Amino acid sequence: MRKLSLLVVVLLLAACGSSGLGGLGSILGTPPSTQSSTVQGTVNSVDTNAQVINLDANYGNNLRNTQSGQAIYYNNNTRVLYQGRQYQVTDLERGDQITITGSDNNGRYLADTITVTRNVRG
Repeated sequence: MRKLSLLVVVLLLAACGSSGLGGLGSILGTPPSTQSSTVQGTVNSVDTNAQVINLDANYGNNLRNTQSGQAIYYNNNTRVLYQGRQYQVTDLERGDQITITGSDNNGRYLADTITVTRNVRG
């Protein structure tokens, strides 16, 4: 009976560690989830020094936090697309509506692709 109980505990811990839910998974050394997520929202600002977009998020799947002031990080590999053309992140303006596809990168949401769905200028 004791061996069976220990086996059940080990199996439960393994399941928690592989589920990407954090908690026990992170305690056990399971790497964070690299599952791709989508966020939609409106640009508040772009900080080129910190490489972060401040976003009022109105939708986010696979994210714990969808709210005003969501920090979305980017790097030199992040692509910005609008009407089939590629732009720089610095071309984004306050009020642009965007859809971002990215993933967790050491506790930060890192954008892979940013698609402008509505340009504030019309």
